[in-house]
Amino acid sequence: MRTTRVFDLAARLAAATGAEARIRRLPGGGYRVEATLPGDPDARDHLVLLAVLSEADRYGHRQTARSHTVWAELDPPQEPP
Repeated sequence: MRTTRVFDLAARLAAATGAEARIRRLPGGGYRVEATLPGDPDARDHLVLLAVLSEADRYGHRQTARSHTVWAELDPPQEPP
């Protein structure tokens, strides 16, 4: 089930960042999971974080002067043809 994958990704993202992972449903039926990092990740944390994010359909990073936010999106399940 797709939502199980979303919650698993959110739990792993929270563990990797030490921050709360927020889940939001997207208009097209998919999900977006975001976490704001409490500081700059070191090299080891960066690799763990990338491993988690790579399981998503899309992922990215937004940086401001005060924080880093990482996000991952999962598409809705596709119907078989």
